[in-house]
Amino acid sequence: MAKIAKELKEAICELPQKEKDRILLRLIAKDEILTAQLEHRLFGDENETRALAEEIKEDIDKMTSFSHGTSGWLMMAMRSENGDITRHVRITKDKKGEIELTLYLLSQTFKKQKRLLEEYTYYADKFGGYVCKRTNFVLKKIIKLHPDLQFDYKNEVEFILNFLHTSEVTEDNANDENLPTDWEDFLEKYGK
Repeated sequence: MAKIAKELKEAICELPQKEKDRILLRLIAKDEILTAQLEHRLFGDENETRALAEEIKEDIDKMTSFSHGTSGWLMMAMRSENGDITRHVRITKDKKGEIELTLYLLSQTFKKQKRLLEEYTYYADKFGGYVCKRTNFVLKKIIKLHPDLQFDYKNEVEFILNFLHTSEVTEDNANDENLPTDWEDFLEKYGK
């Protein structure tokens, strides 16, 4: 973000309120994320945040049910869904939703696209690297939570870690990324 010169700040502050409002509204309209953030802050509530998260879950369900030709296409679809998760968090500040949606994306992909992830290919290696990095990202978010809240994610984390360490496509990447093998290993590695 560009810094505003002191003289310009002073000149803006001296403008009539009506003129400042007009300029402010024009500037806000140019930034889609800022507009969505303000709209959510002013008119949204917890129910809307949950509803938006549910929409993303539905999109993830559609994406994981679709038959992707290669693991490369699957990875691109996952990146698109992850972009939606990131946008959701930027607008709503829904940190818990970020964890839940990322875990849901990973687990649903592994459950529904298992056929595509059975044999090693060049694209599968890139896919393995991507999902291991996403897993590492979400594990670091989970460990920051209160231990009682962490436990809510135990089963899904166990499933994801088990898949990553047993799939031919992701096993090497999981080892390279030094991902934990189970829940206790996760608590030991990330809880320090």
